[in-house]
Amino acid sequence: MSRAFPKPVVVVSKCLEFEACRYNGERISASFIGRLEPHVRFRPVCPEVEIGLGTPRDPIRIYLQGERKALYQPSTRRHLTRKMNAFSGRFLEGLEEVDGFILKAKSPSCAITDARIFPAPDSEEQIAQGAGLFAGAALEAFGSRAFVDEAGLNEPSARVGFLTKIFALAAFRQVRESGRTARLVRYHAENKLLFMACHQETMREMGRIAANHKKHSFGEVVSLYENALLRLLARAPGQASWVNALTHAMGHLSEKINKSDKARFLDALQEYREGRIPLDGPLETLREWTTRFGSEYLATQTIFEPYPGVLGVNRV
Repeated sequence: MSRAFPKPVVVVSKCLEFEACRYNGERISASFIGRLEPHVRFRPVCPEVEIGLGTPRDPIRIYLQGERKALYQPSTRRHLTRKMNAFSGRFLEGLEEVDGFILKAKSPSCAITDARIFPAPDSEEQIAQGAGLFAGAALEAFGSRAFVDEAGLNEPSARVGFLTKIFALAAFRQVRESGRTARLVRYHAENKLLFMACHQETMREMGRIAANHKKHSFGEVVSLYENALLRLLARAPGQASWVNALTHAMGHLSEKINKSDKARFLDALQEYREGRIPLDGPLETLREWTTRFGSEYLATQTIFEPYPGVLGVNRV
């Protein structure tokens, strides 16, 4: 079932594997990024270096000015908010295409959720956590894309979700660039079970959009479809949704599977629903049946390989 994958475009904090540019002069080891590199187009960036701070450099911090975040370097008493906001705007506006972001956790520039926030420039008492200034701008501009930090990449379900999303978005970008409705219809057909696992009703809505019974222009159709796709991919599939999608897949083979095999498969799905086994077991059974019985429909389904299998990420 191995298939060809387009390369997603991923913005990554440069200190993660790429360059020793963290504030203390270190490069952060993130081995999965090295494994991912052959399969994506990385756009490494260090916002702090880009605004003129050296390496190594004295720490910077976020504090609140009213309800707004501000950036400050206590040792030099430099206020850096305008520089960081200006750089973030230029960089993000220059991204013609992007599918995801891998950003440094706890960074006052790059943290997605866990940068320390202080009530005043020189306060020592943290009052909250939140996005760093660069990450906040990225979330505002591209919040519908995939975001993860290096800690999330070490968590199987977050990693699976991130990879599934960036490769689905990259494949859709090829569809959009093709200008062909037939490509959109095929994209939806090949992703039907995967999208069903995300949200069945949105998957059906996307099918109606792709069918284009109202004869809209390709531009109108692809825009409507993209909006629905981003809504769908914002949902992490739950166990019940996976069970529904895999049961639907089994239905395509129901006339070829004997009763005892079908019963064992349904028992495995129930064990997965109860959290006693991972999803890989039922998926592998369906892969074997698809090959054995020659199901052309299931052989095209991305649910079996939503991202390159060589990345070796286990589902949970």
